[in-house]
Amino acid sequence: MTDPEVIRQLMRDYDEYARQVLRPSRDELKKLFRQWKDPNHWARHARMSRLPAPSPVQRAFSRIKRPESVLDKILRKPASFPDGLSMKSIDGMYDTLGGRVVVYFLSNLPLVDRELRDSDVLEISPVGEPIAYLSQDLASQLGLSHLNVSHKDSGYASLHYVARFRSTALAGVQRPWFEIQVRTLAEDVWGEVEHVLGYKPDKRTSFAVKRQFRIIAPELTAIDEHFNLLYEELSRFQEEGIFRDTDPLNAENLPPVLSELGIGCAQSEIDGQLKLLASRGFGTVGDLREGSAGNRLEAVRNTYRSYRGRLPSDFETVAGIAAIRGLVDEAKIGGVIRSQIDVLEAWWGLKQEIRREDSASNKGMHPTAQEAGGG
Repeated sequence: MTDPEVIRQLMRDYDEYARQVLRPSRDELKKLFRQWKDPNHWARHARMSRLPAPSPVQRAFSRIKRPESVLDKILRKPASFPDGLSMKSIDGMYDTLGGRVVVYFLSNLPLVDRELRDSDVLEISPVGEPIAYLSQDLASQLGLSHLNVSHKDSGYASLHYVARFRSTALAGVQRPWFEIQVRTLAEDVWGEVEHVLGYKPDKRTSFAVKRQFRIIAPELTAIDEHFNLLYEELSRFQEEGIFRDTDPLNAENLPPVLSELGIGCAQSEIDGQLKLLASRGFGTVGDLREGSAGNRLEAVRNTYRSYRGRLPSDFETVAGIAAIRGLVDEAKIGGVIRSQIDVLEAWWGLKQEIRREDSASNKGMHPTAQEAGGG
């Protein structure tokens, strides 16, 4: 029988550990994930100049394991924690801090895998080998056979890594190892449903329920593969297509045409750029080429240099070109671009404020069962 005082002491020790070690580490992990959400971070992975820079990360978040989940894990798995209810057990628990990265497509998985393995910021644990919960065929198809390929009865598919920061404000011995899970958007939905239903393959679950999970798993993989095929086909059109001035602007031709103009493009920005251009009357490839002709592109860049002391981002460049469509007076062009800069900065500032308010309002809320880390 477990001594209540031992439990209370462990919970006090864990609370202190979370305050001094896990929370600062989580702040650093959040910062890293914000960088990964920035399309510019992935620009170097673009396969050709005509293709948009990949934007693999749909969302990324982190959590600190709740005290009751830590306690439950130690009690459930005594063979894994021979030191019992002690901080030594917690030190060996690599998911007290966890992060999840959700990508759009299967072909984004090897991109994030390469980012993790080549990272100057993170080091992968030499003990806890990365695991690919994928079929052997799919792992080979994605070029992930170098990972430890495994299988779960539920059909759960994800990549799991144990990592830590190479350099932090914490003392070296305090740098905690943590788990990073990488999965597709479709598989993330599957994982959430699995946890909401409370399904665990090692628990007593009826044969009928297990059978349904085994039926659904390959169907979900098939959906993922169909989405990935659509993505690869779109990339092929972007890479090989020849586009005429009369062609309507769309997701296939926008990145290559912007590339002709010396403007980059991120996959996640295409929809927003198309809507922005359409709102200013850019309906065809020819409209975009004509609207960027002459000194218009330089006018946008030079105005940013003089007004903000920097060059515009690719999205800002497109927004500037759209804003000055049809204008010929150079003084008026400069004024319109400056107004556009003010509008964009005000809009982005408002978005950041909303995010901060949402983050503040969510503090103290109970995490979902999956975020609680009941593994």
